[in-house]
Amino acid sequence: MEDALANLRLLDDEEEAFQEDEGVVSGTHQLCLVGRCLTDSVVHFPSLRNTMADLWHLIEGICITELGEKQYFFQFFHEVDIERVVDGIPWFFNNHLLILQKVPVGINPAVLELNNTEFWIQVHELPPGLMNASMAKQFGDFYGKFIEYDTSIPTLGLQKYLRIRVCLDVTAPLKRKKKVLVGKSMVVYARFKYVKLSLFCFIFGKLGCGESYCPFRLTIEPSKIVFGWDLSLCAIVRSRNMVVSRWLWTANRSPCSKENLASFRHGNSLNAGKVLGHNSRGFVGNLNSNPNLIHLGSIQNQGICKSIKGCNGSNDDLTTDGLVYGPMNLVLDEKNNPIALTEGKK
Repeated sequence: MEDALANLRLLDDEEEAFQEDEGVVSGTHQLCLVGRCLTDSVVHFPSLRNTMADLWHLIEGICITELGEKQYFFQFFHEVDIERVVDGIPWFFNNHLLILQKVPVGINPAVLELNNTEFWIQVHELPPGLMNASMAKQFGDFYGKFIEYDTSIPTLGLQKYLRIRVCLDVTAPLKRKKKVLVGKSMVVYARFKYVKLSLFCFIFGKLGCGESYCPFRLTIEPSKIVFGWDLSLCAIVRSRNMVVSRWLWTANRSPCSKENLASFRHGNSLNAGKVLGHNSRGFVGNLNSNPNLIHLGSIQNQGICKSIKGCNGSNDDLTTDGLVYGPMNLVLDEKNNPIALTEGKK
């Protein structure tokens, strides 16, 4: 009897709560991000820590600690720094996607499942009348979560694509197209391109792995493998034209031009750079120019381009080692579930 009463008193003591201010908890991780490197390869944490700190070169600095295997904690010291990093998502380390997420209030960062990241996506092959904010919202919801619509692209004149920012699930295959039904008879397919797209599988379309190490290859004959995803998903980054100052001259007092500047940078060998873009697999990496991509040591870019054979990026022969690079076989039902539009909303 006495033991039962003692247990009751113990339960009462345990249920009697300490009272603390809510602001103490909400402000703990206000300037923090938790991240995960999306790869099955080994990640050298000191290299990642130094590389990202040098890449971001934050005003107030940053503290990066390791939470677990390929999971990291980023502590900032000013809101200007953290917002600049968040606005620049996605970021990459050695061509591997670095998933970054703010820490919710009251949640332990070590237990967060980091499976979502933000991407800028271009929506191509839409009729001019459908390139509007309403369609951007529908495409964003089709991906998972719509974030924003780039209104800086001019709406007058020739507009080639919509540009939207979405939050997508990295465990799901990359979406390639979406059927759009205009009225009752007109059908168009919008096709997607991803800005700063990193390594992904050409067989299943998932981020973070290549088709060379896909387990699916063990269950099917090589001649029956169909690569349903390809480099057409990569948005081509527009290069900015550099204007040479009219006050800039060469050493022999002749006017300076872009060709002259190129000879200065490459030691007067203009043709030397033609072969510098080749990696160990023979593909020129300019199609996926990524200002955030960091190469460590002598490691070459072995990202999404590694499955294309040939020289200078040409598809000389798309059948090799018994693997057939066939046409895209779009089998996902949701892509053929059209977005219906009425005639009045075009």
